[in-house]
Amino acid sequence: GEIGRSLDHADRLAMQSTTRTALETGRTGEPLRWQNPQTGNFGTVTPLATTESDGTICRTYEQTITMAGRIQTGYGTACRQPDGQWRIVR
Repeated sequence: GEIGRSLDHADRLAMQSTTRTALETGRTGEPLRWQNPQTGNFGTVTPLATTESDGTICRTYEQTITMAGRIQTGYGTACRQPDGQWRIVR
């Protein structure tokens, strides 16, 4: 979403990988950190809650991104698809 628009490609890859890990195995309330040493940008992904409805598992999460000393925070919800991938639904 909007929080990641000014990130470069390597930043986005690091954030996406950390987001996948957080959704798949992260413990609720425990932030996972990513960092790109080339840009100095970093952030966290924190799973907030897990729900299940009709066999579909969804997780809400918080993302932070720190760029040039400025912190941006965003929230989302992702649901696991039948193929095992996570899809952001909100």
